[in-house]
Amino acid sequence: MNSYLNSFGVLLATIGAYLVWRYLTELNFIDKEAYLRGEGVMAIPDPTPAEIASFKRSLRLSKLGLTLIALGGVAQIFSNHLPPAGL
Repeated sequence: MNSYLNSFGVLLATIGAYLVWRYLTELNFIDKEAYLRGEGVMAIPDPTPAEIASFKRSLRLSKLGLTLIALGGVAQIFSNHLPPAGL
């Protein structure tokens, strides 16, 4: 049981890290191509309703990722304190 719970915790943390990387790192307003040419200007245009919905979805998924990382860590810690399976 200990190893299954530990593995489950690692899996949760891995999925959570992916969600944070995928959705939280994309929340910026810079024109990447212009920035890499040294001509970067930060412009924040008025968002469309579709962009607002996409932004809110990204925030929710990144928060879900952080929650999964925390739950995965708790599962790993808890698995270390379970009695061995043979006892």
